[in-house]
Amino acid sequence: MPVLTVRISDEEKALLAERAKKAGVTSGALVRRLLNEAPLTTAGELLEEMSRRLGDSKLRVRRKK
Repeated sequence: MPVLTVRISDEEKALLAERAKKAGVTSGALVRRLLNEAPLTTAGELLEEMSRRLGDSKLRVRRKK
């Protein structure tokens, strides 16, 4: 089986571990699941995916000027 090596920061590693724990799988299994998802083909699919992953828009933090 081919091996994919990706460099991630400690913060990204912690975020990946947290998401994997919430999903009840290992970090590697979560990455494989994300890689095997069907690709997005339309802008509508992309917007739907983004809204599902970003969460509640009322909790959004505003950009500082």
